[in-house]
Amino acid sequence: LRATPKYVLSAVARGAGMSSVRDASVRSGGPAAQGLEDDLEEQTDGIDTGDSSADDSNESGCDLQIMHPDDSMHKHWYETTVRLRGTYFVFFSLAMNLALSLGLTCELFFSVMATPPSQAVNAGVVIGILLIPILLLITAIYVDESLDIGLDAMDKPSFGLVRACITASMQSMCPGFTTVHTERALLAAFEGIPIIFGILIAATSDTKIYWYKDFARGYCLGGLIFAFMIAIIYIISHIHVGHNTHRDERMAVTYESMGHIGEFKNVKEEPHNLHGITNESHFGRCMSYVTAVLFLEVLVVLLFIAFHKFYLVFIGQLLATILLALSVRAYAPRLLGKAFWITFVFFILLTVGLLAGTLAQTDSPPAKGKSLPPLALGPTATGYGADMEGDLPVKFQVNADSPRPGYPICGTLWGSQGMTEENKFSILDLSTVAFASSFRHEDDIRAGLGAMFNGTVMSDWKLLEVEDSTTVGRWIVVEFPTQKVRIVSVRGTSSLEDAYADLEIYASVAVLQMMSILTPVLSLMPVGVTQSLISGNLAAVIFGNTNIVTKLIDAVGRHKIETQKAGETLLMTGHSLGGALVGAASAE
Repeated sequence: LRATPKYVLSAVARGAGMSSVRDASVRSGGPAAQGLEDDLEEQTDGIDTGDSSADDSNESGCDLQIMHPDDSMHKHWYETTVRLRGTYFVFFSLAMNLALSLGLTCELFFSVMATPPSQAVNAGVVIGILLIPILLLITAIYVDESLDIGLDAMDKPSFGLVRACITASMQSMCPGFTTVHTERALLAAFEGIPIIFGILIAATSDTKIYWYKDFARGYCLGGLIFAFMIAIIYIISHIHVGHNTHRDERMAVTYESMGHIGEFKNVKEEPHNLHGITNESHFGRCMSYVTAVLFLEVLVVLLFIAFHKFYLVFIGQLLATILLALSVRAYAPRLLGKAFWITFVFFILLTVGLLAGTLAQTDSPPAKGKSLPPLALGPTATGYGADMEGDLPVKFQVNADSPRPGYPICGTLWGSQGMTEENKFSILDLSTVAFASSFRHEDDIRAGLGAMFNGTVMSDWKLLEVEDSTTVGRWIVVEFPTQKVRIVSVRGTSSLEDAYADLEIYASVAVLQMMSILTPVLSLMPVGVTQSLISGNLAAVIFGNTNIVTKLIDAVGRHKIETQKAGETLLMTGHSLGGALVGAASAE
């Protein structure tokens, strides 16, 4: 498609009596050659070579003048603006959709891994395992084709490959369809969609003073939607064209003769091979690869049920993605390029990096046979007042500006109305209760609560509920009768399963934040749109009530009813993963 142009220009034979260079021809030109041909026709009009003595300094015998690149750019000024805006829209859309799709894929993968072994045999796990390589392949195809569209938008003529591909696909179904129709539809969407969204965002904004900022964000959103739409249309057209020899050749010929954006040139070139033949063996190879993928996915499901190991499921999903890519290459050979492998490697690094980073922040469990030491000691607890290595200092110089002696922490107190300040819970009290959920066994929880609260006004407590320690986001419920307060405490990240649950919640957001470092996807997008994009939880739809937050919400709802009947106040506290689950449950 991008053959090097070969220009054959008739020379001026000084001694042969030829008087003009008006006769110029271009062979195998392509879009660049076509643009040069148009410029040459204008520039060579009126050029008179004269006789052999007209220009003795021209030893080459040619007086042809070629338009300067700057002049050519100014001549096609509208196309220049399309090239700039089109490139920005396409790569902005690429960054946004790459972040969302890879985040969704990672979220779904870690949702599968977060499923407890006791619940491994369910439809959600099977559907999740089947969807992961499909989502990854779709992401890779989108990235590959979007890169082509972005480079094509930069080219001159702009969007030449896109217009040629869509036209070739449409002409096979509607022979009267031309490049003019494609160009008109392309420009209508390119100019109209961003303006429409800019007006809508500005009109629906709460603050009218900065309407121009809202319009700019809406314009960028419209450009992103245009780029996404044109990418989907191009991918479908490319698949339709790519597996048929005749349509593929028609696209190549049309591309070679494509005019500049805004010229609405009707390309009527016909391919040399008018009897294109579809290669049926391609479809056979495609189905062979798909069959292999199905067998491999069944094996992955069995390995997950039997061993529940990260590396087995991860390697199996990667192999399934490669086989799916080979099936696509067999059906549409031009659809996937090197960008597929870039996306593939990026997903591997992203998944492993997210897991490693989360595990690095995981609280290490105590050695076998040992219990977790208390976070703090109450005044009557054994060892109270002793210096502990690595502990916070008990004695320190109080700042003169400090309102009270103590560490510079949050001074908010929690409790019910009518309670004395002494009986209300401080942030340290809630942190202590949150830590108690980290003890593995119920006896350890009771011993830990006793050591941490003995000798304090919170020494009167009751342990009402202890969720199984293997539950992701495990919780305990502690009642303080004197204060008439009941606290639901949720454990933080303390195991590999908890790390999977962490990533099930944070993966999409983490990938989007990482991508915002490279491109301004968060600052340019309206906040409401960003929230809507990341609020959709595919894992919750697939796994239903097995979602970790759902069980906690059910337990909290039950305790809320009980505390209302008893006239008590219900509080929730948690650290790390526990804090995220508390936020989700309390919002419900």
